[in-house]
Amino acid sequence: MKFSKIFLTSLAGLASASGREFPVTNGITKNTAENKMKARLMERAKPLKRKLDEAEEDEEVAIDLTGYSIVFEKCQYVKYYNVGDDENGGDDQGDDVLSTNKFVIFKLCNSNSCSLGCNYDYAEYVVDMDTYIQSMIEMKNESIENMCNSCEENCQADDQYGNLSDDCQSCMNECEGYENLEDNGYGDASQFTECMGGNGDDDAAYYTGAYCADDGSKIDIGVFSDENCVYSVSGMNAYEIQGYANGFSDHLLSAAYSTDCVSCLKEVNDDEDQADDYEPETSETCQELYDAAGKCETPTSFAGGYLDYYDSQSANEESVCNFISSLDSGTYDETGEIVIGDGGVKTMKGGSAATGGQKFFLTVLILTTLGLAGHAVTIHQKITGSSSVDLTKQGGAIA
Repeated sequence: MKFSKIFLTSLAGLASASGREFPVTNGITKNTAENKMKARLMERAKPLKRKLDEAEEDEEVAIDLTGYSIVFEKCQYVKYYNVGDDENGGDDQGDDVLSTNKFVIFKLCNSNSCSLGCNYDYAEYVVDMDTYIQSMIEMKNESIENMCNSCEENCQADDQYGNLSDDCQSCMNECEGYENLEDNGYGDASQFTECMGGNGDDDAAYYTGAYCADDGSKIDIGVFSDENCVYSVSGMNAYEIQGYANGFSDHLLSAAYSTDCVSCLKEVNDDEDQADDYEPETSETCQELYDAAGKCETPTSFAGGYLDYYDSQSANEESVCNFISSLDSGTYDETGEIVIGDGGVKTMKGGSAATGGQKFFLTVLILTTLGLAGHAVTIHQKITGSSSVDLTKQGGAIA
């Protein structure tokens, strides 16, 4: 699974820190149409199989999350080592040693208590940001389409009084606004979440794409100087780079960072709801996100999970929970670098700082390393009889 590889390489980043900026490796420069968005989502959808006795064949298990809701927590960058990883741009020479991945943490909360704080019967999950954005945008887009179709059917009646109610006027104005975005000088922010090219007034090449804003509490569209959307450009507006005069509408993109409870119960019309054979179904968005995400369910005694049906994830749940905790507690800054403070790694935004014992052992490690380095220099000087070393005369490359 794609997430598993990203997750394992990201765990390696916990052991290192760097002050240098490195490019993201997963950016692309092509625009996305709605049909491409749907195709990408369906490519990630995988049937959930249940392992039965050896004498029985595998049986599909339906994921029932109809009693739960999705709640966005935060998005976070993480830098990780990719030396020798051709797929992520690393090579044997050590170029671009670090790459950056973007994650979103979200919860599944019992719908009955979700709006009250999601304090029981819930679980935490982590998934790559692109998957989360596209899934939530698709869900919101379908909801708006259903609303506008219903508005058109019910409000534009044959008689002249059909569209005079306040509700009809409201929904008709809203849907008309969506339909005429570009005519009014606005762009749809959801169409610019992937890194793509644009042009500024100075004819230089610029790029726009989604990024974690406001300490991870929001996902916005920014301007960048590189085709991977890593190096941000201040003082420029993404909507202007893409040729819109008045701005971007986030009526769809806002679904990707809204902290509202989003029900996993699939929307149906009134006729389907009242049918005798009606059975609640889990929305495709919840199924896809649940399948794609790393899962942390056991610590919170989540009653609605299916972790046991994912062998590899079940075995690694503790690592996933620790990884989610590191993302949520402030181990990484807004660029994906590990936060380094006095005495070592520390956390921000409610996380706990390094303990006294951790600081002590880290200090001992640093002093020991410095001592060994000094001893090595002394030995080298005794062997060469010189107090300086000319690196340009040494054979081989500097690692």
